[in-house]
Amino acid sequence: MDSKGFQDLVAQLGDLSDVQREALLTALKRRLPLSEAIDLIDTRFSVDPCCGHCGSKNVGGWSSQAGLKRYRCKDCEKTFNALTGTPLAQLHRRDVWLSYAAAVADGLSLRKAAKRCGISLDTAFRWRHRFLSTAKGVKAKVVKGIVEADETFIRKSVKGSKRLAGRAPRKRGTAAKSGLSSDDFAPVLIVRDRHGATTDQVLPDLEGPTFARVLKPVVAHDALLVSDGRAAYGQFADRAGLLHIALDASKGERTYGSYHIQNVNAYISRLKNWMRRFKGVATHYLPSYLGWRRMIERHPDLTPAAILMQALPQAAT
Repeated sequence: MDSKGFQDLVAQLGDLSDVQREALLTALKRRLPLSEAIDLIDTRFSVDPCCGHCGSKNVGGWSSQAGLKRYRCKDCEKTFNALTGTPLAQLHRRDVWLSYAAAVADGLSLRKAAKRCGISLDTAFRWRHRFLSTAKGVKAKVVKGIVEADETFIRKSVKGSKRLAGRAPRKRGTAAKSGLSSDDFAPVLIVRDRHGATTDQVLPDLEGPTFARVLKPVVAHDALLVSDGRAAYGQFADRAGLLHIALDASKGERTYGSYHIQNVNAYISRLKNWMRRFKGVATHYLPSYLGWRRMIERHPDLTPAAILMQALPQAAT
């Protein structure tokens, strides 16, 4: 990982204390085995422990568990350790965390990841979404300059659910309705600027107010918005006072001078090609996979250590 990528990961350590952050950085820089890294985190954390539930430093010792010192908060009266409040809390089998992180970095399916690590399929499933719980929330806070926006549609799925909710079972050999019906597909809005800053959102519908709710907080007030011909983009741009270029592909409009949406379309193409390996993603977990893809885009040479770094930031506030 290059120095900029490393610093980007460091910046995502969220609300961990300075002691926890320093311990993580030291562990990764020294390339310690995970067991030693956890011991180092625990040792450094013990110097200045703070409650993983409420953030209080009014704490006392409370024996140990699974090799980690435990503490009890005198304010909220809950117990905690150095990993409390992070996605790695209460995960067992630390000996295969790095191996599983490598499987995530390699983009393996659940069954292949479970086989590689010697864990059950259910464990592989739980770990995947624990490891990705932070990544799904790491999006560009602002897109600026020339901003491209487009939607893509991903077939709705209740894969893994014991009960189907919201639709009847599909019959083998039958096609979906013609067109992109919201009954069959989940619309995903992708917004990306020419610097690579990317944000996305699974949309409940394709109405103008829905687009405005997603776009308003992230599109800079002086940006130039380039989109397809969907009316919702023009409505948002007019109300926000943005310059807007709409390209109507049905009329053969692919570019307007040097303006186009090929950047965001290329991103969508990479996203969909990458997702094919999973043979369908449950719509409920789609934000995790979108976050996974954004993480890969930010760090093309993703390492297992980087995956663990992504899993440890942003303790609950």
